[in-house]
Amino acid sequence: MKYIHSMWSTPSIKNNYNNNNDVEYLNKNFYSYFLSVLLIKKLGHTIELFCDERTFEIYSLIPYDKIHIIDFDSDGINSKFWIWGKIKAQMLMTEPYIHIDGDVFLFRDIIGDRIETGEYSAVVQQVENKQVIGDNFATIYLHSRNPFIDLKSRKIDWDKYGLVAYNCGVVGFHDMKLKNEYVNCVKDILVEKSNDENFVEVTHKYTGMFLIAEQSLLYYILSENNIKPFEIFPYDEIVKRNFNWNSMAAEMGYCHMWSYTKYKESAIKKMKYKIINYFPEYNHIIEKFENEIK
Repeated sequence: MKYIHSMWSTPSIKNNYNNNNDVEYLNKNFYSYFLSVLLIKKLGHTIELFCDERTFEIYSLIPYDKIHIIDFDSDGINSKFWIWGKIKAQMLMTEPYIHIDGDVFLFRDIIGDRIETGEYSAVVQQVENKQVIGDNFATIYLHSRNPFIDLKSRKIDWDKYGLVAYNCGVVGFHDMKLKNEYVNCVKDILVEKSNDENFVEVTHKYTGMFLIAEQSLLYYILSENNIKPFEIFPYDEIVKRNFNWNSMAAEMGYCHMWSYTKYKESAIKKMKYKIINYFPEYNHIIEKFENEIK
């Protein structure tokens, strides 16, 4: 199965992260992407990176099967919408694939060949709603809905399925026509809102953009096409466990790091420790990386 990573570096240098110009963004993500790659390859799959030249200078140290240098910046999309990096990488795919975020770790082969063989048309991490991830989901969603209701480019009934989305920490497709419908729609929305003078630049609205334009939209499109994706965490099982899906993740050998937790020094040290101890043949890359960033 072909897995892909993506990294668009421009959002990290445009003062987009809570007004914190984090120039060390690429360096802080290095061990996360590195460990994610090594685990995928250990499972016997290939993984490729779609990135810009700035990212390539650092991430070419990581043993990807292939690296594609692409232009994310000339499509008219505001760099606050960092999900564009994920979407453009998927737009370029012409065969079945799985996009995995750089902070997702597969310690077991949970997905297998279900997408490659066409058993499922798509894969997602899980359903998200208020019951699954709490009041924060509804708060972000409701605060950001108004800017999205009147979209010129797409007539979508955002209320049809209520407050629900698919988490896209892992997202992939076997059906390329379905994939194209999804990514083209996301692009239309991002371009429109990037050029909307009435779209106030408030952090929670941009956060809501990710939820709606990427995750809620995916739920909408799959539902409209009567397609049930492969859910890494099946919703029925989450309900059976009284919404304690974190325990299920631990049992399955799946980790998706939460938001900024992966930037904590303790987390970075833990990822580095796992690489050193479980993949010692790559310790020379760690040494080279740390020498270059000094």
